[in-house]
Formats: sequence, structure tokens, C-alpha cells
Amino acid sequence: MYKDKFEVIEFEKWNKKILNVYWIIAIISTITEIIIYFLTKDQILSNKFDYILAYIITPSVNNVILLSISEIINKLIKNKHKEAAKYLIIISGTFMAFNLICIHYSVSMMYLLFILPIILSVYYGSHKIAAFAFFLNMILYILFITFYLPNIPSGEIYHDLTDVITTISAMISTALIVRSLIIRTGEIINNFLSTYERERDLTLKNFVMEYNSKIEPFTGLYNHKTFYEYLKSLIEQSEYYNFPLTLAVMDIDNFKKVNDTYGHSFGDEVIKALADIIKENTGTDDYAARYGGEEFAIIFPDKDKKKAFEIVEAIRKQFNEKVFQGKENERFSISAGIRGHYKGLSMEDFFTQADAALYVSKSSGKNKTSIYEDMES
Repeated sequence: MYKDKFEVIEFEKWNKKILNVYWIIAIISTITEIIIYFLTKDQILSNKFDYILAYIITPSVNNVILLSISEIINKLIKNKHKEAAKYLIIISGTFMAFNLICIHYSVSMMYLLFILPIILSVYYGSHKIAAFAFFLNMILYILFITFYLPNIPSGEIYHDLTDVITTISAMISTALIVRSLIIRTGEIINNFLSTYERERDLTLKNFVMEYNSKIEPFTGLYNHKTFYEYLKSLIEQSEYYNFPLTLAVMDIDNFKKVNDTYGHSFGDEVIKALADIIKENTGTDDYAARYGGEEFAIIFPDKDKKKAFEIVEAIRKQFNEKVFQGKENERFSISAGIRGHYKGLSMEDFFTQADAALYVSKSSGKNKTSIYEDMES
């Protein structure tokens, strides 16, 4: 299903973390050498400065140079050559291990440092990088015991055939474990992503279904049922949290004549044009709905009747100025009514009074907006 199970994870971010691990190992190695020196300095037969130079200064400086170069190269190539940066980290770990082993060749356990880059390759989740780490360290180890160790005086070496077999076996075992971990991690990620995609698709499907159940498809506004659900809920919230709530209802003037004169197809075009203008002028906190054929309503949470009047007037004027193709000399209009809510006003009365304001606009010449409260004064 996935071309690369690990492509969703930005493994290059581990480069810096792994380099930090290398720095910590280098510091620990230096501190350990210093401690060993002070514990055994009375037993050191050779020149103490030579010992410090060989076992403390030289390996520490080599590690600092190696890791500093790796840091610089990693910064230069990490963005353009992400894959190469991963191999750089493996090479850095290998040569740091090689540096320490060259100094402490007499300690058989030190050879297990060749395992470190193989283990760290698991973070990249790549069989290629893991195989590269294994073969690089194996080849370097074989070259070391073949060409370097024979030049060391026999009395200073304690790395016999048993140690060689043990080290090679440990490297092979580690490589096999890393391979299994990468496979298992890939399966886990694959299963996770499959589950995530299924759940995402189901969530999206449910969202679309819910959206379609609330939205009037032709205009993209809320439908009749959803309008009343939101109106009831917002009235309750307005009374509980004490924020202003205003309702506007509007109706296209002489819409029956529009249909009779120009046909229902053009009537639909007029309805769609008004819906688009309403959406352009209302915000994300407003609830605009088409609750009838040519009837629309807008719920304005946290807006008083003055602010609602400004928005409705902008809609009315913009719609009245709308030019329709083929009907350039024709102008269409809406009438609107506005009512502000107060605590104790029922939903039925709230809507009825806004509708009454609309009726006043209709009966007094149309193409205007009336506020119910002004009618009472």
C-alpha cells in the first residue's frame, strides 16, 4: 500500500540526535581514560606524557576532528542530499569506533564498538542503510585484524580466534536483530497508517453526510430544519451567557412574477445570486439559511439590531444592483425584517416578530428593511 513504510517519518531529524550520541560517547571515553590514568598512574612504566598523549589526547582529538567534520558536512547536505546524510552518520560512527579500537586494541570488548553503527541504523528504518552499516563495519574489522593487529607485538594483544568469532557472530546477530526490528516497525507503521486512513475516510464520510443533512444543496446555506435547530440553541446560549442575538428574515419581492415572466430556471438563478451575496456579507459566526422557496433568514449571534441592520442593508443594496445576463435593464429586490432577542422571548415569538417586520417592509413599498423594535415605538 505504501511505497515506503517509513516515508511519513522525517528520519533525517535523527542525524543531529545520533551525532549528539557520538559526542556523548566521545566525552565519556575521554573521562574514562582520565579516570583510568589517575587510578593506574603509579603502575605505568612508560613515560607518563607518552601515555597521556597516546591514550587520552590523541583519541580525543581524533574524535573531535571526526565529529566536527561530520557536523559540518551534515549541515551542508542535510537538505539537498538527505539520503547521503544518513550514510554519513553511519560512516562517522564506524570511524569513531575504529579510532577507539586502534588505541585500545588489547581490550577485546572494545571491538564490540563496531556494533554501535549497526544498532543506530535502525533509527532510519532502511534495510539498505542497515546493510551498509553491517558490511562497512564487518569489512573494517576484518581489515583491522588482518593488517593492523599482526604488526602489534604479540605480548600486547589479547584478541585470539575465539574473540574474532565472537565479535563476528555478535555483528551478524545484531544485523539480523536490526533487520527484524525494521520489518516489525514497518508493519506497525503500515497498520497504523491503514487504520488512520480508514478512520479518516470514515470521519470525512460522516462529516459530509452531516454537512449534507444541514446544508441546502442548491444555495449552500443551512436548510429549514437546521435553521430552527440553531435558532433554538442560540436562544438558550444567548440567555445563559447574556450576549446579544438578532434575527433577520428576508424575501425576494415579486418572486412569483419573476418565475411567471422569465421561467423557473431564471428564478433559480436569482435565488442563487441572493444566496451568494448573503454568504459574501455574513461572517463565520453568523447562520444564514434558506428556509423556504424565496425566503431566507440570518441569525446574528453577538450582534445587536444596529449591526445586523447594516449587514442586511448591504445585502439588500448589493442584490438590488445585481445585473443578470440578458436582463441588464431589470432589477430585483428583497424586503427584510429584523428582531433583536431579549430574555424570555420564545423562539416562536422571536421568529413571528421578525416576520412581522418583514411584512411591514412588504406592505410599505418593498425593497426595504424594517426593525420590529422601531415599529413598537
